[in-house]
Amino acid sequence: MQTNENDFPYGTYITIFLNGTIQFDLDKFDYDLGDKLCLQFVENKSTASEFIEVNYPGSKVWDVKLTGFKTACAAEKAGIKLAESFLWYSVSKNFPMRLIYHKSLPCTVFDRTKGPSIECFGFGHSIQTEKATDIIDGIKESFFSTHEPEIDKERLILSMEIFTASQLEITNRARFISLITSLEALSLQKDYKEYTEHVKDKIVDLIEAIKNEANIPEKIRCSLIGKIKREMSIESVRQAILDVVLKNTSDISNKKLFDEAYNARSQLVHDGRTEKNVEELYRKMSSTIREIYSSCLKLELKK
Repeated sequence: MQTNENDFPYGTYITIFLNGTIQFDLDKFDYDLGDKLCLQFVENKSTASEFIEVNYPGSKVWDVKLTGFKTACAAEKAGIKLAESFLWYSVSKNFPMRLIYHKSLPCTVFDRTKGPSIECFGFGHSIQTEKATDIIDGIKESFFSTHEPEIDKERLILSMEIFTASQLEITNRARFISLITSLEALSLQKDYKEYTEHVKDKIVDLIEAIKNEANIPEKIRCSLIGKIKREMSIESVRQAILDVVLKNTSDISNKKLFDEAYNARSQLVHDGRTEKNVEELYRKMSSTIREIYSSCLKLELKK
């Protein structure tokens, strides 16, 4: 059911990528979603979309439009819900799908009464050619290095694997979270038991007090006790990562940069949003992490 554009001028859309292992078999492209809302599938054939992912046969990029809103605010809320709905459908049917966006929200609000507006899309990529001699020399330098990093090799390899893969993420937020995760993989939390032994009796008293406090529900009581036993005996993840940063970089401002980046990552993971410029933080932290790898391996960066 198509609604009157003048009465319900606003719409919203999301862009999704299907990598070809799943295809939408659509007998039409406009669907009545109910509640006077119309869902529309528009194949995104822009040149930029061809470079978003490795394309498999049948891969497509769809702009999924939902129209029938009186206000832009209502359209925005519905757009977020639409993104959530498609993500859940992907999860429930167990097929890969990716939202494509570079803004703070996964949807775009538009006014149907304004007519087709001029839309500008920018996409660029560069080709870096590596000569065979450079490749061989670079591999040999690392392969035959006799330096043994202080950080366990398995953690170092995992960290670099996550770091390099983060650059293949499409959205700024996913890319940034992966980047900070690569740094977390480098850290090893120190054992604090030798220090907590000095206040062992007080810790035991605190645990007993929690156990005997009737006003604390059992589920929360167990959670608090477990947290005290676990967290008080080891270094915090944040401090462990900071130790790696400070030990392997020379710029003292990296502490402030790390604090800002880690806070932004925590906000994204726990609150779903952050006011920080994650694109700028990604660029700065990426440079810092590359410096850390260079320090750990005692090898010079080539670029």
